[in-house]
Amino acid sequence: MMAELDQLEERIHAAVGLLEKYREEKRRLEDENGELKERVHALEVAAGKQAEDLKPKIQALEDERTALLDERRVVARRVEEMMSKLDQLHKAVHA
Repeated sequence: MMAELDQLEERIHAAVGLLEKYREEKRRLEDENGELKERVHALEVAAGKQAEDLKPKIQALEDERTALLDERRVVARRVEEMMSKLDQLHKAVHA
């Protein structure tokens, strides 16, 4: 009977030890989770700020692109006009 009580006591001590170990691990994981949440929040704030900082640059690049496309159309039209005039001169010279 005493041996059985001793074994039961050992099992209880082992269970208590495991319980303490798991509680400590849970506390550690909760702390780590809190730190990670703070880091994620900080990264989200930084990313949002960076996105806001980039908006004017993006708009400027879009404006520059539009201006370059317009200029390209003008140059293409002028080249076509010159080619047409050259063709007319060529026909006039060889006529």
